[in-house]
Amino acid sequence: MMDDQAFRRLVAAYEHDSRGDPQRFAKTTAAMAVFGYATILLLLAASAWGLLWGVQQLIHGRVQGWKIMLVIACASLLFSLLRALWMRPVAPEGIPVDAAQAPRLFELIEKVRQRTGAPRPDRVLIDGDLNAAVWQQPRLGLLGWHQNHLVVGLPLMLGLSTKQFGAVIAHEFGHLRGAHGKLGQWIYRTRRSWYMLAEARERSGLGGNVADLALAFFFRHFFPRFNARAFVLSRQQEFEADRAAHRIVGARPAAEGLQAIEVQARFLNDEFWPELWRRAATSPSPASEQPYRALHRAMPESLRHPKARVWLNDGLKRLPDSSDTHPSLRDRLAFAEVKPGLPGPAAPSAAEALLGDGLDDWIRRIDERWREEAALAWNERHRHANGQRHMIDELEREAATGPIDADDHLLWSRAARLLDGEEAGEQVLRRLIADRPDNLAARYELGMLLVEEADAARSDEGAELLRGVAEAGNNPWAYSAAARREAWLEARERFDALKTWRTLLRQRDGEAAAAMEALHRFDGELQFERAALSRRVLRSLQDLLRSERAAGRAWVIRKSDPAAPGWRFCLVVIERARGIGQPDALTWWAELRERIELPCPFMVIDLAHPFWRDGAQKKLVTRMLAVPDAQIYTARR
Repeated sequence: MMDDQAFRRLVAAYEHDSRGDPQRFAKTTAAMAVFGYATILLLLAASAWGLLWGVQQLIHGRVQGWKIMLVIACASLLFSLLRALWMRPVAPEGIPVDAAQAPRLFELIEKVRQRTGAPRPDRVLIDGDLNAAVWQQPRLGLLGWHQNHLVVGLPLMLGLSTKQFGAVIAHEFGHLRGAHGKLGQWIYRTRRSWYMLAEARERSGLGGNVADLALAFFFRHFFPRFNARAFVLSRQQEFEADRAAHRIVGARPAAEGLQAIEVQARFLNDEFWPELWRRAATSPSPASEQPYRALHRAMPESLRHPKARVWLNDGLKRLPDSSDTHPSLRDRLAFAEVKPGLPGPAAPSAAEALLGDGLDDWIRRIDERWREEAALAWNERHRHANGQRHMIDELEREAATGPIDADDHLLWSRAARLLDGEEAGEQVLRRLIADRPDNLAARYELGMLLVEEADAARSDEGAELLRGVAEAGNNPWAYSAAARREAWLEARERFDALKTWRTLLRQRDGEAAAAMEALHRFDGELQFERAALSRRVLRSLQDLLRSERAAGRAWVIRKSDPAAPGWRFCLVVIERARGIGQPDALTWWAELRERIELPCPFMVIDLAHPFWRDGAQKKLVTRMLAVPDAQIYTARR
C-alpha cells in the first residue's frame, strides 16, 4: 500500500487536475470505480469456478498437490471478496426521537431538507457527541436500498444557536441531494468496501497469501490511485455541502458554527471530560455523575473560556488531515468569505429553542445512557487510580530520603496530573528539573503544560523550556517542541523570531523523520540491547499485561540506530497466550500502544500479526527474543 507522503503527493496532483475540469474528473473517478468492480467481479467468478472445478476433481479421486492448493487459494479469495462486497449494515447509535417528542426540531429538519432537495430521513436519533451526521445504512449490502438516519448530538445543540445548528444540518443534507449526493455516497461506499477487502486479505493465513497473488496489482497500483481521486472528490463535495448551507442559512452563521465547534471540541477534550474522569480516582461508580446536565451551561460558556482564542488559533493553523476528507477550518472560512473570529455564546441554544420543555428529559436520558456505557471504564479507571495513588505514596516516601530514578519521577508527574490535576503534575515536574536540570523529557512535558497557559509569564516560561529542548540536538522531543514554539511565536506575531525559528524547525523535522524511519525499519544492520527501564516502569507494564488474557510472554528491548543518536527507543514484543477468543491480530497492538505508558518512544510488536508471523521474519524475531534479560513477563495460567 502507498505510504502517507506518497498519498499526499498524489492527492495534491489530483486536486490540480480536478480544478481544471471538475466534471471530467468526477466521471473518470466513477469510471475507475466501475472498472474496479468489474475486476473484482471477474475474480469472484474465476475463484468460484476454480473452487467448484477443484472440489469436483478431489471428489472423483483425482488428487494432486496443485489441485489442493488451487482449492485453498480459490476458497480464500472467494471468502475475502464476498466479505468485502457484502457489507453488514451497521446501525448508528443514539436514542430515536420523533415529531411528537420534538416538533420544532422536526420542523427545522423538514424545512432544511426541502430546500436542499435531500431525501427524508427514515429515523432521527440524538446521541451524546459534538457532531451531526447522515448515515446511509444498506439493507442489501452492496446492492443498496439504503435507509437514511440523521444523528444529531445533544452537545452540538447545546453549544450552537438555531441558525448555526441549521447550517450543520444543511451541510449534512447537502451530501445527499441530487446526483452529487448519489455519486459521492456511492464512491464512499466503494472505498469502504475495498478497504474491507484489504483487511480480509491481511487477516487470512496461507490462503490469504495465495489470494494476494491475484489481488496484488489491484491493491498496489489501482486502488491507491482510485483512493486518492475519491479523496479529492469527497473533499470537493464537502465544499459543495458548505455551499448548500450558505445558500439556505447564510455564510456567517455557518462559519460561526464551525468556529464554535472547533473551540467547544477542545474544551470537551482538554478540560471537561478529563476533569470529569479524574473524579473516578475517588469514586468507584459514575452513578452520581450528570455530565450533560453540566454541559447545558458549560457548552455556551466554553466560548468565553480563557483558552478559547488559543484553541481557535490552533484550529486555524491545522492543516487538512490525509485521513479526513474535510477541508481545513481556514479553507472553509475562506470559502464562506468570512474572516476568522471567536463567536459569542448562543442565547438561546438550539437545544433550548428546538427541544423546549423536553430538554430536561433529553438531558436525563442521555446522562443515563452515558452512565451505563461508562460504568465499566469508570470502574477500571478507579482501580487504576488506586494503583497510581499507591505508587505516588511510595515515591513520596522514597523522595524524602533522596533523588529517585528519573523515569519513576516522570511516572509520578503523570500520575499526579491524572489524579490531582495539572498543578500537582507541574510541582512534580519542577522537582525533577531541580534535581536533574538536563532531563529533556521533564523540560518538554513542563514546557508543553505551561505554554498553553493564559497567564503571559507562565506561557513565556513554557516557550523558553521548549526552546531549550528543540535546541538540544536530535532527540525524541525536539521536533514536537519546535513545532509548538512555532505556533506560540505565530500567535504572538513575533515574525522576526519566527523566520529564524522555522529554519531550526525544518532541521528537526528532517531529523525526526529520519530517526523514526530508521527505528521502525527492520532490515540491514540492527542493534538490540536490554532496555534498562526502571523496576517501577516495568511493574506498570506488567500490571497491564496481567489484565490481558491474550498476553502470554513479553519482552522489552532497546533498538538503536546511527540515524537516531540521542534517542531511546523501545520495542515491546508480545507473544500470545494459547486460548480461544483472541483479539484481532491486525489491531490489538495499536490498542495496547494507547494503554502502555513508557518514558520513551516505543513500538508494540504482536507476534501474531501477519507481518511478524511470516516465516521470513523468524530469524529477526529469534534474535530479538535472545537479548539477555529482556523478558519481563510470563503469564500464569
